Amino acid sequence: NKLISGNSFGSSMMFYNPKRYIEGTIHLFEDWNNTAVIHTLSDDKFLVKRVNLNLKRNSFEAKLNDSDSIFSFTFNNIKKIVIDNKIYKNFYYDDDNRVYEMLYDTDDYKFMKGFDVKLISGSANPMVNRPNDKYVRGEEFFLMLNGSINPIKLKKKSIYRYLKMNKLNTSKLDMFIESNSLSLKKINDIIKVLEYYIKM
Repeated sequence: NKLISGNSFGSSMMFYNPKRYIEGTIHLFEDWNNTAVIHTLSDDKFLVKRVNLNLKRNSFEAKLNDSDSIFSFTFNNIKKIVIDNKIYKNFYYDDDNRVYEMLYDTDDYKFMKGFDVKLISGSANPMVNRPNDKYVRGEEFFLMLNGSINPIKLKKKSIYRYLKMNKLNTSKLDMFIESNSLSLKKINDIIKVLEYYIKM
């Protein structure tokens, strides 16, 4: 086993809880009981415990021991990160590097889930029933073709538009969806449609 210097992949930092109480979390996972397998560009693999994805920074972080010290991973030299059989990769989109969960990943097409987090301000108004600020996490879906990333809705029209389908392919896919009772609101069904489309 190779000993890999952490400096190749990121840096350590201290973090402090904000003085003002904010509900929710800026991290993807509710807790830090996650183990990641990090795959490097040179095909090395190593295990990192207590890992989470910081949605504000779009970077993976690891808690060092039980202290407040955090190690933040950049994707320099990292090909992918696997947590609980889910694969995460980094791509440049919308003037920023973002981390995506890879739902379907081939050389031609990639179907991905992206994440974000917004801070919703609290209100003193009792009618609003939100006394504290709150982090709200969201997700959106993307298709990647020839290196170009497009946000999509889980709807047939949105997916077909991005695939730039002609009428013949559209009717073939329509028949495939209908005969297999597929729904393009379901991730697994979208993957079946993409697999079929690529073979057409």
